[in-house]
Amino acid sequence: MKRLYILLFGALLLTGCSKKVLFDEQHDFANHTWNRFTPEVFNIDVDNVEDYYNIDLTIAVDTLLYNQAVLPLTVNLYSPNGDRRMFYSSIALKKNGRWQGTDQQGIRVVTERIRAFFSFNNEGSHRLEIGQATSKYDLRGMVSLNAYVERAKLDYDDL
Repeated sequence: MKRLYILLFGALLLTGCSKKVLFDEQHDFANHTWNRFTPEVFNIDVDNVEDYYNIDLTIAVDTLLYNQAVLPLTVNLYSPNGDRRMFYSSIALKKNGRWQGTDQQGIRVVTERIRAFFSFNNEGSHRLEIGQATSKYDLRGMVSLNAYVERAKLDYDDL
């Protein structure tokens, strides 16, 4: 009987604890250039539509080639059944004239949460397309873009 309780407790732990990180992938830009009409595409497999997620983007920028304070973005999320959810976002590279993030040998790395407590409508493979929304055809100075999706922590302490 004791073994049965231990087995049931172990099974409960395994099924009740879903992974925290859903997706983490980096794309490097060829020649440090991001074309306006070539979005970065990430494929995210979603197995639980009941949970909420945070979506973070990390951009690595060569500040000698791109020195603007903000990087405007378009975000399109396509579900397995073809639905499209679209929104605009941006990454604040500078605040009050000062670079954000960390400096890694002349490359500025900045992480911004573009969506908090986001829910997916369907299970399956979703296509996340991130496009640069500047007026420039080719945006120079873009080194890499990382998309990171993690399960959101619900905190009811402040309610």
